[in-house]
Amino acid sequence: MLRPEEMTRAVVVGSIESLDVTIECLYELGVMHLIDFTEQDEEFRIGQPLPNASDASQKLLKLRSMIRALAIDSHKPASKLEVSDIRRTLDQALVTLDLNTSKKAEARQRIQSLIRDKESEIKALEPIEPFGIPVEDYEGYETIFSLVGLCRTDPEEALRSRFPDAEVLKDVRKGDVAVAVFALAQDRPEVTRVLTEHGLQELKLPKVTGAPSEVIAKNRADIAGLEKDLERIEADLESIRKKFADLIVASEEDLAIEVMKAETPLRIAASTNSFVIDGWLPTSKVGELQASLNSLCCGLAFVETLPMEKGDEPPVLLKNPKPVKPFEFFIDLVSTPKYDEVDPTIVLFLTFPLFFGFMIGDLGFGLALTALGAFIRLKFKGSVDAQKLGAIILAGGILASIFGLFVFAEAFGIPFHPPEAHPDEHSWESVASIPIHPMLDKMTDINEMLALSLLAGWTHLTLGFVLGFVNNIHHNRKHAFAKVAWLLILLGLFVEMMCIAGHATWTSGFMNDTVRAWVPDMTTEVAGIKVSIPAVALIVIGVVGLPLTEGPMALSEVIGLFTNLVSYTRLAALAVGKGAMALAFNTMLLPLIFDSHNVLFVILGALALFVTQAFFVFFLGALSAGIQAIRLNYVEFFLKFFEGGGKDFSPLRYLRRHSVATK
Repeated sequence: MLRPEEMTRAVVVGSIESLDVTIECLYELGVMHLIDFTEQDEEFRIGQPLPNASDASQKLLKLRSMIRALAIDSHKPASKLEVSDIRRTLDQALVTLDLNTSKKAEARQRIQSLIRDKESEIKALEPIEPFGIPVEDYEGYETIFSLVGLCRTDPEEALRSRFPDAEVLKDVRKGDVAVAVFALAQDRPEVTRVLTEHGLQELKLPKVTGAPSEVIAKNRADIAGLEKDLERIEADLESIRKKFADLIVASEEDLAIEVMKAETPLRIAASTNSFVIDGWLPTSKVGELQASLNSLCCGLAFVETLPMEKGDEPPVLLKNPKPVKPFEFFIDLVSTPKYDEVDPTIVLFLTFPLFFGFMIGDLGFGLALTALGAFIRLKFKGSVDAQKLGAIILAGGILASIFGLFVFAEAFGIPFHPPEAHPDEHSWESVASIPIHPMLDKMTDINEMLALSLLAGWTHLTLGFVLGFVNNIHHNRKHAFAKVAWLLILLGLFVEMMCIAGHATWTSGFMNDTVRAWVPDMTTEVAGIKVSIPAVALIVIGVVGLPLTEGPMALSEVIGLFTNLVSYTRLAALAVGKGAMALAFNTMLLPLIFDSHNVLFVILGALALFVTQAFFVFFLGALSAGIQAIRLNYVEFFLKFFEGGGKDFSPLRYLRRHSVATK
């Protein structure tokens, strides 16, 4: 669980006659991570695709072209199609589909292009339509030039004052002014400059003849006819979709799998008579692979395991129980652990919901999050990431509910019972008597919550350094003992904090009676602050050990370790902040609900409370709690031991979503 699946380097060797059966076996089992063959020699070269590769590839290209033409990329067949049925009907269906679909798709594309061209002509001619000048009369002169465009402001006065011989036509439109200018060719630069000052956007007129109004009317009539043709083609294509969509999508999947298998020899070594497939597979699957090859290949292929050599980097297959697996989502966001690294997923499984639940700490919001997580898992069954995210939210909601029920005794920011100091405060007692009293009050027991946060931080960081020691002890003992030095510094810092806190809180008192009980009770005062001499000694020993193990620069990170530990007080800060936010809204709006005799005020107050609670407390509170819970793991915890950079285990396998192969 803390280590990935054990891997074995193995080669599958066999007669070239059994290559296709061997490849089929490897894909069916899905246990071998292939190492691509690149070092060719006189005897072994990269293999050739299987005989069916070319035919399958051509069919696959046709099907993918049809999928684009029919726009069925996201189509899901109502039920999975049998591979035997697909292959029996595909060839004949391809002939019919290729002929009909390609012709109709080409016709649709041609019509759509014509419609776009005619719409562009209309758009270009509409500004000059009011002028009533035939389109061909705007060009073809020797001594004069014409310029048509749209201006932001009216240029007529400026043009007439500068060029009295020019002919200026304009049409003031909404937002701009359409202009057509006819002037002497020698004045073109100056006319253009004046128009540019008025924000000219020149129009390129289409190569058509006749009055703009007539051309526009004709184009609109043509477009109406083309759109009817387009509707008929779309109807024909829709008929093809309804009849063949399931077959096309399922066939595309089946052919993609066949092409993938047929091209696998391009990744392996082959000679005239034999082949060698090199790769990694889980140690527990070696026997299963050999048994399958014996059964299918009749002794023509076998597995040979190889010893792991220095420099080998086995792929990583995380090995976690089913409840823990969703939290691999957080590992995927960062990096895959190296093969010889500890897998921190189980720690995330424990700490993320715990931190999140403590910060939310509310039965009502916790149950809402639980419902949200369950909804995501039920609604998005086809998405692996959505399933993982739903499970994470579900776990966080359950822990938030537990903290809200047994620790803080509140729901939707309203306590089960009014505080003793404020017996008139609104609580759930007016609705139902819940026989659970709070162990902590977010508004008054702030010191206790801070102490709990520091305890959580010390425990979390200690575990991080322990895992760092485990990661390094077998291949870099110097770095491993550096983790011991950091552990001593961390313990010294925590002991000193507890020494200063004394018995001010139950948590600090408990830690002083347990952890500090193992430390000699030797204290002194410096500037009025109680200082534990053993704690200082632990820090000094660790600081002396750091340059000997990690180098002098490591000393600059000692203050960083202190800030890492203090950073965990954000657990208490967010819990108190969320509680204060809920209390503020409840204080303002609950009187409108409980104390008002006006039904309208009751309804408005309840609605306002629901909206503000839902957005500010539930959404923003849950979002910030989630960010901080994962941040404490990524920044404070992971940096103590986690390097990442591992290679994901990617075996030869395929997944059938729309087809099924019967055996």
